[in-house]
Amino acid sequence: MQGSIYIFVKRKLISHGVDRTPDGRVAIENKHLFLGFVRLERAVRIADFDAVQRAVKTIDGRANALGKRHLIVFAYMYLYFSDATPKKTLADVKADDGGVVRTVEYRRAVTPEERLIGDWAQLCFARYGDSLLRAVYASAV
Repeated sequence: MQGSIYIFVKRKLISHGVDRTPDGRVAIENKHLFLGFVRLERAVRIADFDAVQRAVKTIDGRANALGKRHLIVFAYMYLYFSDATPKKTLADVKADDGGVVRTVEYRRAVTPEERLIGDWAQLCFARYGDSLLRAVYASAV
């Protein structure tokens, strides 16, 4: 990847809608919170699950200190809408022995560590995403 990691992270956050609400803009306007997202991108680039979790925890702590804990949803989105999550999951099919076969397609070849990051992000976003996004968009009212 060429160019500044800071510009890359800012563009990616904007593509996820941080600029649409006053609370969301805090993610790119607050230096310390934004640097947490840069740290998250660095962890993603080296595909280190532990580093990703530490970065998300740091973002959560900084957002919480600002009284905007719901901004953690952008960390989940940052990871969820990436190459590490499946492009397509094909329907479950019963195998001859009674087992279940599920085919998952990715945009590119992913390592087991990248898949773990993507699966964790998918789980977090599925579990908390809707309620956190409601809180983010409530700040626009």
